[in-house]
Amino acid sequence: MRYLLEKRFRLRGWTDHLACLEHLPTRNLTDLSVREYGLLSKCDGQTDVDTVKYAEAIRKFTDRGVIREADGGMLSPEQAYRFYENKRFRMMLLSITGYCNSKCKHCFNAADHNARNVQPETAALLDLIGRLDDCGVAGLRITGGEPLLNRDLLRLTEELRHRNMRFHELATNLNHMTSEIADAILAQGHRPEIYTSFDGLGFHEWLRGVPGAEQRTLDNIAMLKKKGFYVQVHCCVWKDSLCAVRPTVLKLQELGVDRLRITTIEPSVRWVQTAPDQSIEPTEWLDFVCEFLDWWYENRIHMALDVWSFWHSTPGSDRIRIVPDGRAHYDIEDQIPACGDGYKMPYIDCDGRLMLCLGMSGISKVQGLTWGNVYTDDLHTLLEDSPFIRQCQCTIGQMKKCNPECQQCEWAKHCQFGCRAEALAQGNGIKGIDRRMCVFFKDGYYQRFLDIAEKYGLHPVG
Repeated sequence: MRYLLEKRFRLRGWTDHLACLEHLPTRNLTDLSVREYGLLSKCDGQTDVDTVKYAEAIRKFTDRGVIREADGGMLSPEQAYRFYENKRFRMMLLSITGYCNSKCKHCFNAADHNARNVQPETAALLDLIGRLDDCGVAGLRITGGEPLLNRDLLRLTEELRHRNMRFHELATNLNHMTSEIADAILAQGHRPEIYTSFDGLGFHEWLRGVPGAEQRTLDNIAMLKKKGFYVQVHCCVWKDSLCAVRPTVLKLQELGVDRLRITTIEPSVRWVQTAPDQSIEPTEWLDFVCEFLDWWYENRIHMALDVWSFWHSTPGSDRIRIVPDGRAHYDIEDQIPACGDGYKMPYIDCDGRLMLCLGMSGISKVQGLTWGNVYTDDLHTLLEDSPFIRQCQCTIGQMKKCNPECQQCEWAKHCQFGCRAEALAQGNGIKGIDRRMCVFFKDGYYQRFLDIAEKYGLHPVG
């Protein structure tokens, strides 16, 4: 009997995931067992398959519409197994410009603060997209600076379409967004998540430094929602703006925002200079978060919620994640990366520096940390055997062993060691302790979070 792999599937492999089934156009992957790969590698319409040896796998993949009995068709060259000589990275966050029109008081990309004014040539960006494709990267999230200031944005997203790479997200302040740009993106077959910032009714313009930015942002959120885009809003909070959080949430819900991410502003070099009295201490923030969560569930807010580094929830589900809690994974913390973003969605800065996340962009430059550059180094090597890979591979367990205090802590079996960017910003180094986690567990906030979950019938999951 001969079988044929359906046209929307193809076989792929990386040095750390040798056999995978990829689905188009989603680019979703399924890891294959040796036997499953053995079957699918023979489903070319020309090779006889041992139906006894592969009986179970044949039933599985036939029922799922992955293969069918061959009727004279042939496997296309693109469907055949392709091996990428690097580790598997499916998504990356790419900065296409360092230019920004905003003057944000916390950002080293701010237009009025030694802005980098770096923008790769379009030819270099197109070449990079091709090399990322050659490494098996399935899609990009695009950011800046302000990405809409790159006039060739649509040329770059068209290249993604041409290569069957997904345009997952556009991170933009929306000041330059228009209905025409949104329609052009949709016409290319993309529907990226829109990730924007809105920092509080009556406060947004103070932080962003652009007159009229508040209303433009709200108007463009409404426009994008009408066109069917998924919109996530990131809300930065400081001392004076705490009072605006709840009315802002109600306004964003009215506009149909899908997800809210809320966080304090980390003590970046620029923020300490521009607003030295506005930083919120961890205890003050966590006290506010506990009250805020209670208000959120009392009022049945139906957006997804990400209190960055502490709480994740989705509407309609009674499952929540208390982010610092790693008790379910304590026995395998030597296998869990200390930075989940490193493999999940590493960041490429506008100057080509490759790093774990966007949050490390400014502080890593100030501190002279480098893990390679995509415009000057071989990309396969960067994604296979490099300082970047070694940093990605540092586990929670390894990090704790670098800090004897953590090994002796009564909360060692719960704490997941926190955020590497936060540890850097706090002056503790890439392998240092994120002190917010110490406050969270030692000062009773973990139990308060558990009490909130129990009050509203929510179930924490690992």
